[in-house]
Amino acid sequence: MIQINLLPPEYRPRTGTPVARFVAIVVGIVMVLSAGGAYAYTHFIELSKVKELKQSREEEVKSMEMQRDRSLRLQQEIDMYQQRRVAIQTINRSRTLWSRKLDQFFEITTAQNVDESYAIWLDTVEVPAKVATLRRRKPNRRKGKKKEPAAQFKVEGFMAMTSDTEAPALLSTFHKALTGDPENTARPTEFFADFMAINNPNIEMLREGSGRDKEDLVPPRVGAFSYDLALAPIELDKKKARKGRK
Repeated sequence: MIQINLLPPEYRPRTGTPVARFVAIVVGIVMVLSAGGAYAYTHFIELSKVKELKQSREEEVKSMEMQRDRSLRLQQEIDMYQQRRVAIQTINRSRTLWSRKLDQFFEITTAQNVDESYAIWLDTVEVPAKVATLRRRKPNRRKGKKKEPAAQFKVEGFMAMTSDTEAPALLSTFHKALTGDPENTARPTEFFADFMAINNPNIEMLREGSGRDKEDLVPPRVGAFSYDLALAPIELDKKKARKGRK
């Protein structure tokens, strides 16, 4: 059956908002308020916390960078002083080496503290200007590579004898006094301990009027000899130097 309301609109009874529309409106309002609250919480609370954390991290980074730069400067100063220390040790050892080596050498040439005697005088003694080189202790990766000498110590002189047949024995005695026992190379003399090599002994017999400007040699049997001694390079260990500094 069809019902028609003929009353004017102002006299008609008012109907409420439909439930579906009301629910949709309420849900929309709740979502908008939730979104606004989330935005406000994120923007004003969480963002401020993140900014504070970022600022603190940046300050920590700057502090660590300053510490790093200071540490690098200190390490550079330590390395510089370490190099100076090694250089001073090298110079001091070199000076002590030659003052001691020459004293030991002259004791040997004058047959002091030697069981067998011999008569020797020197013509030239050549001490190199560069007495030592500094090398780090690193493993030698190249097999068979020989160590190069730091310098050469050269000596020329003459040996007196009564006959030519005494030359080999006297020269062998002098060579043994310089280097030590040839049968036991692990125990060199104190003089030869800092050397790494020496040339083979050789003697040339001289007589009066031989043209070598030795016309008045006494005794008349004289042998000329020469030695080239290779000085071993001075090796200083930085670890030991640092331990000594502590």
